[in-house]
Amino acid sequence: MKRRLFMLTVLVGIMILLPLAAASAARVKIGVIDTQKIMRESRAAKNARSLFLKDVEDKRAVLGAKQKEVRALEEKLKREGKKMSPSARKQKAEKFQKEIKELKRLRSDLEEELKKKDTDLTRKLITEIVKIVREFSRKEKYTVILEKKSVVIADEAIDITDKIIRLYDDLK
Repeated sequence: MKRRLFMLTVLVGIMILLPLAAASAARVKIGVIDTQKIMRESRAAKNARSLFLKDVEDKRAVLGAKQKEVRALEEKLKREGKKMSPSARKQKAEKFQKEIKELKRLRSDLEEELKKKDTDLTRKLITEIVKIVREFSRKEKYTVILEKKSVVIADEAIDITDKIIRLYDDLK
């Protein structure tokens, strides 16, 4: 829904800008950027992503250790359960259930934390990219710079993505 509203807003904006651009064609300068490409290919974004992925791996290691602990407890309960007294077996089964709940909670917490960090990182990268694009636009006197996803057709000559990537990498 938000995406459609965004696309509609961009299209309306283009329809408003085109007549203005036609009126002052000598001064109109349009550029197109591919934000996803910038986030995929720029050194600065790759470095930020690699730090995030290291954090993901660390979190997965913690989760993996907890899973091994729960499996070991389950195996011990299966192996030794028949030899135990009913009260001892019940106690071990309750401990096992408690550990499973804790594992599920840990998994859920880690997933939520990683989603939040990913969202924050994406927001930070987008903010940095927008700042660079804004400055580039002022220096190079662009009338409008559009996101490539919202443009149906554009000449490759107006694609400034690689210039923005170079500027972004130079800052980092």
